[in-house]
Amino acid sequence: GDTDFGDSNDGMDSDTSTSSSNSKQVVVGICAMAKKTQSKPMKEILTRLGEFEFIKLVTFEENVILREPVQNWPICDCLVSFHSKGFPLEKAIEYAQLRNPFVLNNLHMQYDIQDRRRVYAILEKEGIEIPRYAVLDRDSPDPKHHELIESEDHVEVNGITFNKPFVEKPVSAEDHNIYIYYPTSAGGGSQRLFRKIGSRSSVYSPESRVRKTGSFIYEDFMPTD
Repeated sequence: GDTDFGDSNDGMDSDTSTSSSNSKQVVVGICAMAKKTQSKPMKEILTRLGEFEFIKLVTFEENVILREPVQNWPICDCLVSFHSKGFPLEKAIEYAQLRNPFVLNNLHMQYDIQDRRRVYAILEKEGIEIPRYAVLDRDSPDPKHHELIESEDHVEVNGITFNKPFVEKPVSAEDHNIYIYYPTSAGGGSQRLFRKIGSRSSVYSPESRVRKTGSFIYEDFMPTD
């Protein structure tokens, strides 16, 4: 008799459906402060991940992250966790050690990216080009690490001279108050960069003297097109 291809296809669909329903979903935990997980870019990423049928997303509540012991945090197969202001990174590391999920981004390295000195050291080690720089470490007990001589159009940091324009960055990567100092030939003063407020992320100041408290990285200003 005639072959009924319709019945054969129905059987295949049924098998596929059964296989799909029996397949285990991978639980992906999103562990970060609410300001990050609720941001527009993150929502877009999570929306796209949610389109995969074998991925189940679990966003850790900020209150749980801050107040609950890691034993009470949701269990996941894969962990996406990143630091921002107020985030208890040490607890995220403790959780990863307890539950042993696949950690998508290195948690311990997130301590390094909070310190610009460590970031620069990593870049140098990997052979990535960075501007010429020097660290003025006022927290160091060694006076050779915080020698500063300031002149009208240049500074000398630990014996290294930086002619204006040069850049002054706090060693803490959490501090976004970065200053660019201009030479007198360009009118002097400084441009003060900060975390964006509304539509502004910098303001000009007539102040030409570098900051006298805190630790900073000084580096050559790199003009861009």
